[in-house]
Formats: sequence, C-alpha cells, structure tokens
Amino acid sequence: MSRKLWIGGGAAVGLIVVVGAVWFLFFSGDAPDAVSTEAGLEQLQEDLALTTDDADADDGDNGTDDPDPDDSDNGTDDADPSSAPPADPVNGTWIVDDEFGSFDFETASGSFAGFRVTEELTIGQTVAVGRSGGVTGSLTITDGTLTEAEITIAMTTIVSDRSRRENAIRSAVGANEFPTSTFVLTQPVELEAGVLEAGGTVSIDAVGELTIKGTTNEVTFAMEATIAEVGVGLVIGSTSVIWDDFGVDKPTAAIVVSIADEGIVEFQLVIRQG
Repeated sequence: MSRKLWIGGGAAVGLIVVVGAVWFLFFSGDAPDAVSTEAGLEQLQEDLALTTDDADADDGDNGTDDPDPDDSDNGTDDADPSSAPPADPVNGTWIVDDEFGSFDFETASGSFAGFRVTEELTIGQTVAVGRSGGVTGSLTITDGTLTEAEITIAMTTIVSDRSRRENAIRSAVGANEFPTSTFVLTQPVELEAGVLEAGGTVSIDAVGELTIKGTTNEVTFAMEATIAEVGVGLVIGSTSVIWDDFGVDKPTAAIVVSIADEGIVEFQLVIRQG
C-alpha cells in the first residue's frame, strides 16, 4: 500500500513538473504593455529618425538636389506639392499610415489593434494579448472637432505574444467568416483648442459603433492624440468590452481554467495628414 502511495505521489510530482515546464515555455513571462502615448511616441520618433537616415543614405550627393537644367529659376527644383507642409497642422483628413514602423510585439511599432484579457490557468494567472497590424482607416478634423473616424482591422492577421494561442483566438472571433472588425465614430468630439498645435496631447472620449464578429455595439474609447512632427501624428485608444456582447466564444484549452468575461480592446494608430 505504501509502495502504491509512493508511486502515486511520484507520478503527481512528475505531472506538476511537466505542467510547470509547459507554463514556463509557453505561458510565462510578462504580457506586452498596454498602449500608451509615451511609449508609442518614443517608438514613432525612432521610426521617423530611421526613415530620415535611410533617405539621406539613398541620396547620392549628401542630400542635395541636382540642379534642374530646365528650371528657369537659377537651377532650383520646382516645389513638389505633395511634399509641402499642410496648410493647417491639425484640421483635415488624417490617414492611418503604414510607412513608419512595422508592427511586432517586441517594439510595438507602427499601427495595430487588438485585445488583452486575463486567463486563469491551472497553475497561475496570465494576461493573453492578441494584435493585428492590418489596420486601415481615416480620421477627419474640422474646425478643431473630430467629426469622422472609421477604422478597419484585419482579424485574419491577429497574432499573439504566445503563438500557440493564435488558432484559438482567430476561431473565437470567427475570423474566417468575419475577416474584419470596425470602429465608426458616431458623435463629433471637440478637441482642446491649441493643444495639438503646441505639440501637446489631447485626451478625449470617442463614442462610436464597434463591430466584432458581425455584431455591433456602442462603445466609448478613451483616446489620446498627439502630433509627432508636421503632418504625422499618433492616436491611441482603449475600451472595456464584454465578450458575450459580441458573440465571441472564449477559447478553451486543457491548461486554461477560465477566461475573464471582460477584456480590453486597444489600438495604436500612426496617422499622416492627407
């Protein structure tokens, strides 16, 4: 009897070791930080600097333009209207840009959208994060008021900080049947006058319709916007959602005891004035 108990106890210890190893290899570690203006702006400034350096390196004469022999004004090039600074540094249409940065979990560079949710595992708690770098859309500011915003997220390109979650995540949001999710602003939002022009950060609550898995609900995103340089800006936002409200099936796995009913939908947008 004691021998059986000893063998059983050894098997239990072995199981704990195996489960612990699974935790260590596949689930342990800190989740990526939530989106923030400070972190996003720091990364964007790095991306802008790299873009400038690359442009200088590609210029064969140290960044100076060759004189244009056909130019009647002493060999200077005609101004390129597309490269001229915007007439208004704030008002106008801003397009989600894919030129600066390239999304990955390590740098959180460029534009992306996704979620974070708490998982209760058999041997501890962790935060699951999924994000997609496939983001398109635009925002319109008129007379200092955000009047329009429409953002589309590709759900088929969602990746996770733990790759073994990805199939379950895409299945939960029905990515094959509903390949995109959207957010559409439904109420105009006044921006704090002069703050963006001065290089500051504007904080707003943006009310709109969020569509996930073909189901639409009204949500309010807490958003922050700032201008990194003339014609280039950054917008981050987040809101809390209840998964059942959008018909999202909570993924299951042997090691997962439960997943929180509520989670955070978040985004980081690098925008360019169009």
